[in-house]
Amino acid sequence: MKRIALTALLLQAASAGADGIGVTDAWRAAMQHDPAFAAARAQWEAGRTHVAQGRALWLPTLSAQGSAGRGDQQGETSGAAFSAPGFGSTTGVDFQTSVSNGTARRWAFVAEQPLYDSVRMADLTAQRNLAAAADALYHEARQELLLRTARAYFAVLNARARLAALRQLHAAAEQAGAAAQARYASGDIPVTDMREAQASADAVGVQQLDAQSALTLSEAAFTDLTGLQPLALRELPPGEPAQLPAPAALDDWTQRALAGSPQLAAQRLAAATAAAQVARFGWLNSPRVSVVATLGRESLRGNGDFGAADITARQASIALQASIPLYTGGMRLAQRHEARALERKASADLGAADQLVRQQTRAAWLDLTTAIARVRALQRLHGSTQERLDATRLGAEIGDRTALELLNAEADFLRSGTDFQQAQTQWLLADLQLRAVAGALAEVDLQRVDQQLIEGKAESR
Repeated sequence: MKRIALTALLLQAASAGADGIGVTDAWRAAMQHDPAFAAARAQWEAGRTHVAQGRALWLPTLSAQGSAGRGDQQGETSGAAFSAPGFGSTTGVDFQTSVSNGTARRWAFVAEQPLYDSVRMADLTAQRNLAAAADALYHEARQELLLRTARAYFAVLNARARLAALRQLHAAAEQAGAAAQARYASGDIPVTDMREAQASADAVGVQQLDAQSALTLSEAAFTDLTGLQPLALRELPPGEPAQLPAPAALDDWTQRALAGSPQLAAQRLAAATAAAQVARFGWLNSPRVSVVATLGRESLRGNGDFGAADITARQASIALQASIPLYTGGMRLAQRHEARALERKASADLGAADQLVRQQTRAAWLDLTTAIARVRALQRLHGSTQERLDATRLGAEIGDRTALELLNAEADFLRSGTDFQQAQTQWLLADLQLRAVAGALAEVDLQRVDQQLIEGKAESR
């Protein structure tokens, strides 16, 4: 099984390499590679067995019983009547049997079909709800993996963009420092200007080291999650913001979340299970009725006071069996009080889960609407810093601006560019997050994200 999954992963990586690895490709790889999702899948498979377990509660059961050992038996009957062909009849007959340390054997088949049992009814509800909860939790795990994959993917893109900007800025700082040193040597600028230019270059160099470390960590996290090497990830197109439709009204998303949230669905099932447990301890639900059929044989063979003996009994019966607990030492009453308390707790947990989903929906919706405004604002800022950089570069050429001012303008331009890209990824992630809260996140949403990306260049190390 592992070999098949590994082969599928390698073929998928090879096919994705033609056009670069998209978010959807990374998600499909993560499904096969991520150990946390593998555990969630195994948990779901275990949970699905509760369907069969619940169905088996009301099916007939058949058991075989058997024993072998040693035993003694003394039997005495007085005053019996006896009659037999050729012997006539007589009364006052005594019968005696005796077996000492004989061989005892017993076997039996017992079949039982439950007809009414409040415990089985409650257990059936619990088993069905456990299976349904397993489906809800697995659905939640899939959506959580979708989000983790997108976050890991964009973390690499953002780290690469920041490192590329710092490399470009460091090169500009080194060039500005060399120019300042030449101007200082010729007496055009004071020594403070030269020192400031060199300090700026050194500061950018430190930031570049930090950015390189952050990129290494983000790439390692991506590989740990997907098993893929992030050498040819797709990228956001430069200068063009992501295209996403405006979100629907908050009330609409709240209703979608209340209807589709996996965690809220699981909590509803827990509340229903707790209510069913209360019913099992009611006085009217205490009887248990079933049909029991038995077929068996017992034998005891050996020697006794009257010589060799063989005592054999055969049994075949079918009966309607009822059981009503009359006194349990207060156990059922205590269990009923416990079940009622747990029912109240489950109801309170359901109310808390409902409140949490509403809060998460509101937060995700506000994040998305804020991200939209942030992208547009940073797009305008990036354009403004471009105009400022052009003006400062022209001023530096004619001597009205210093090299440090030019370096600061270029730093603001590059920083606004990386902020603009990061805001776009936050916009895309906010849309995915809102859908996940509502239980509506699917692979098609990642495919829509991939449509916003273009083929990137392979990173060399």
